[in-house]
Order: sequence, then structure tokens, then C-alpha cells
Amino acid sequence: MSVVKAQKKPSGVWLFLSFLVAAVSIYGIMQVFTHGQEESYGISREVPWGILIIGYSFLVGISAGAAIIGSLAHVFKVSVFHVMSKRVALVSLASLVGAFFLIFWELAGPFELQSLRLLKYYSQLEFTSPIWWMATLYVLELPLLALEIYFLLSKKPNASFFAALVGFFMGIIAYSTLAFVFASNATRPLWNTTSFSLTFLISATAAGAAVVLLILFMSGKGGKLKKETDALSKTLFLGLCVIFFINAWNILMYTYSNVDTELGATMKLFIGNGILSNNFYYMELIVGIFLPLLFLLVGKFHSSFLSALAGLFMLIGMFFHRYDNIIGGQLLSRPSTQMDFVQHTYHVSTTELSLFIGGLGVAGIVYFLGEKLFNLEEEEMHA
Repeated sequence: MSVVKAQKKPSGVWLFLSFLVAAVSIYGIMQVFTHGQEESYGISREVPWGILIIGYSFLVGISAGAAIIGSLAHVFKVSVFHVMSKRVALVSLASLVGAFFLIFWELAGPFELQSLRLLKYYSQLEFTSPIWWMATLYVLELPLLALEIYFLLSKKPNASFFAALVGFFMGIIAYSTLAFVFASNATRPLWNTTSFSLTFLISATAAGAAVVLLILFMSGKGGKLKKETDALSKTLFLGLCVIFFINAWNILMYTYSNVDTELGATMKLFIGNGILSNNFYYMELIVGIFLPLLFLLVGKFHSSFLSALAGLFMLIGMFFHRYDNIIGGQLLSRPSTQMDFVQHTYHVSTTELSLFIGGLGVAGIVYFLGEKLFNLEEEEMHA
């Protein structure tokens, strides 16, 4: 057993920057208080889910991915993934808190008593509602993640094992339930597929590896821990390959399907000169998949810098993938009295954008505050 000490990072500076980023949300909060959501957000009756829902699914995906990577060390005892285990658990918790910030401003206006709405919501016990289960699971996961961090800091391996085990299953079930919220909607054919939920889980695992690679590089450990960097880079590489082939086969299937269907018409938004084609080609495929794969191959899975860069680009691509799929699933409709499709529009408002940026800042505050307050510098690993 050996102990590796990381270089001390100026967490105070990062914490200050996180507060500045979170402060951007003040503009959006004031707009919502002054004008209300309907006027402040870019959503509409036809496109009711905008960037706040997208940001929520993005952050809980990072949370689930970090929980999966962390469980490989604490639950399955894969020693190579034990590196940065405390920070990985903290990333999972911080991402979930940031996601809760976004969903708070998405679900209802600030003038409503959220606690009373929550009590009424749970008193009805809507067991058949995917959204009810998704919300319940995430409410349960938050204290579980906090407990896991506490046990890790207290050096209680048995307790942290069971906390990580429950958190592992809770994270997968909760995130797949979120995907099911979309996939169960039969009126949205882009979502109503088994591959939608599968892609969510695979991208979450890849995102977990990407986040750990970024932490390794930022902490200064990446250059020393070649074996760990290699394992995480290969995990990211495998996840990216699977995501690429799922997308490739979906495109082929949709291309050769009947374009007169709503699904075929929806796919036209992504290919050719469709309204989402630039996002799909440049941000999803090139930035989110091809460049990360190239960086990993050039670095031969050993370069801490190139692997971290691949992880960063993958996360950017993952965000645009969430954006395109959630928005793309809402842009088309066909009234029952018409044969032609009606294409709707969605533009991110400055209010929504400021709240989304603020949510990232909130996640940063939780993470860097934990890094500043707790001893995360020493990680035990098997030699």
C-alpha cells in the first residue's frame, strides 16, 4: 500500500471564480422575480423543455458517471480506479447540487412555496409516474452521496463500501429513470426508443472517466499515475466508440426509413441543412467524439494533458448531444387535421442562459468548498 500526495492547488482561487460564475444567475433570478417565467424563458407550449432541463440532465449525468467510476474502486475493488476517490465522490455530490439548482428554477416560479408543493406532490404517491420516481430517487441519492463522502473522510472502508454500493445502484437507476421520462413519451418518436436510455448510461460512464482525467491533470497527479491515466483513458475511449456506433446505426436506420413519418422528418433536423445539423456535425461528432478519440490515440492513453483535453471535449459534446436530442424531440408536430409537419423554434433566452451558467457555478462552489475544507490530498492506492 502506498500513499501519493498531490500538489496543493489554490482551491481558494477556484472557489472565488465559482462564486463569480454562480453570480451570473442573479440576472436570471431577478428577471424571473420581475417578469415571471413565461416572459423570461424561451420555452413555449410547443417546446416546454429548454436549456434548464438540458443542463439538469447534463449535470446529473456527470454525477451518475462519477458515481459509477467511484464504485469501481469502493465496491468492485478495482485498485486502478481508487485514485482520487474522495474527489470523485465530491464531484458526484457537487454535480447533483448544481442540477437541483437548475431544476428548482425550471419547475416553478419563486413566488410559490416549494416545500408545500413538494409535500402535496409526495402525498399523492404517483407510483405510475416516471417523473415521480426520478425525483424520489434523486432526493434519496443526495444524502447517500454525502454519507459516502463522510465515510471516506472518516476512513471507514466498510461503511463507505455499503454507501458506495447503494449510491452505485441509485445513480444508475435514477439516471436511467430520467432517460425513461423522455423515452416513455410515445408522442416523441426521437425519444421513444431503447437506445435513448442506453446512450444516457454509456455517455454517463464516459463522462465519469472524463471528469476524473480532468481532476488528475488539474491536481498535478496525471504525470505520475500513468497506469491510472491509461485505464481511465481506455474507459473513455471505449465509451466514445460505443456512442459513435449507436449514433451511426441510428442515422442509417432513420435515413432508410420512411421520411413521411414524424421520426424520419425529425432526423432531417440533424442531417443535411437541418436546423440542428451544425450542432450535430461539428459539436457532437467532431468536438465530442472524433477529436477526443484523436487525442487519446495520439497520447497512446498515457498523456495526462491529451487525455484531460479529450475529457473536456467529450463533456462539451455530451452537452450538445443532450441539447440536440431534447430540443430536437420537441421541434416537430403534425396537427391531426393536417398532413404536413409543423416546425417549431426554440431560442435560449438570456435569463435561461444566466441560470444555466449559475448552476455550473453552484456545482463548482460545492466542489471547491469541499476541497478547501476537507483533506482530499492523500489517496491510498495499491502499489
